[in-house]
Amino acid sequence: MILVRYVLKELIAPFLASLFGITFLFVVDFLVKILDSVLSKGLPTSTVVEIFVLNLAWMLSLSIPMAVLVASLMAFGRLSGDQEITACKAAGISPLSLMRPVLIVSMLVSVLMVVFNNWVLPEANHRSVELMSAVSRKKPHAFIDAGRLITQFPDVQLWVNHIDPTTGTLYGIQIFEMERKGAPRIVYADSATMEYADNGATLMLRLRSGENHMTDADNPENYFRIRFFSQDLAMKNVDDRLERRSRSYRSDREMPIEMMQDVVEDARQKYVEFKADAEERRLNTLVGLKTNLLGDSVVPEGVNSEVAVDSIQRRRSLQRLRVQEISALRTTERFYGRMEAELKREAQYTVEIQKKISTGVACFIFILIGAPLGIMARKGGIGTGILYSLSFFVIYWICLIGGENLADRLVISPILAMWASNIIIGIFGIFITVAMVRDRFSGDSKFFRGVRAVKGFFVNIFKKVTRRFG
Repeated sequence: MILVRYVLKELIAPFLASLFGITFLFVVDFLVKILDSVLSKGLPTSTVVEIFVLNLAWMLSLSIPMAVLVASLMAFGRLSGDQEITACKAAGISPLSLMRPVLIVSMLVSVLMVVFNNWVLPEANHRSVELMSAVSRKKPHAFIDAGRLITQFPDVQLWVNHIDPTTGTLYGIQIFEMERKGAPRIVYADSATMEYADNGATLMLRLRSGENHMTDADNPENYFRIRFFSQDLAMKNVDDRLERRSRSYRSDREMPIEMMQDVVEDARQKYVEFKADAEERRLNTLVGLKTNLLGDSVVPEGVNSEVAVDSIQRRRSLQRLRVQEISALRTTERFYGRMEAELKREAQYTVEIQKKISTGVACFIFILIGAPLGIMARKGGIGTGILYSLSFFVIYWICLIGGENLADRLVISPILAMWASNIIIGIFGIFITVAMVRDRFSGDSKFFRGVRAVKGFFVNIFKKVTRRFG
């Protein structure tokens, strides 16, 4: 028990230090991105602090797993470097026995992270979006940046390709009105200017040379494309007051697992309905065409069936059939398009469900890597911990982000996409743990000589850069 407390105590300091350092980097990056926009609003200090606290949730969801990896590398590396691991082996204590309490604690941390990702993080994201929406209504043009999807406006999402820094004119505008009956309206415009109306209570976007795309709310099969030379889009309730409003709409990052599971079930049900409608519509079309081609409907009225039908009249009848077939085919294609959209919606929310769980379990997976690497590398410095941690964390997030993109495009299963990084790194962690227990790898092995060579390469580059610019 004394040894267990000693090992756990060794983890506390590097964990807190790395957690603070990594979170600090996220905070600095966040402040650089948001500071100008927030300060230009003239917000009170309490509101700025609230924005920071609400966004601290997603920073912790990323920094805690990485801090676990850094702490395990540094703690076990120090124990190995001070020959304490060798002393434990001489006393008949296996390194795996030292890892066991850390693995148990990491399992507890993983459970807490899953709960955090499922309840605290979505609610913090939701309140952050509500607050930023309120801030955006207070001089909202400060949030408009080129090449970034603007979601701070209520019920509207905006994309701008380019902003003239001199005149403030927007170019390449795409506007998505989200909360409408039926499908959202999409507006494209070549350019637009902004100005305030109603004593600053309304932001007017004066659009030039564009199109409106929408569907009929009563009959979704009817699709409209309306071109315009000039059109105004009014965003009301925009003034200098910070007016907060409750927001019913939640994105996938603002929902707990229970809410997302309802969306997944709804998407599956609609997919089945659209599939049945598409098959029925296609079957009716084929039956109708067969009847028209083999029956007497091709023959115009008033013409005796025994008399040869005029070629022009027959050609016109066949053309009408072809138009009917093309119309039926387009209707079927729309059904299949809706089926694909529902499949993508199901995959999107399934990805988020699995991500909340897999990123929490990563705390346990990282211990399988950090502890044996720290023991076998015999280096407990902060540089070693950060180097190894960054390497594995970059690999982890590349697999996670790449898997998410593939799953959203229906290339691979969402479950496999979100768990592939855990599986790959977990297998590697088990491999080096077994190798550590069997003393396959030592600090002088080819494996670690290669690792140290890579480390030395980057250290030399860092020294040269520091010497030149320092």
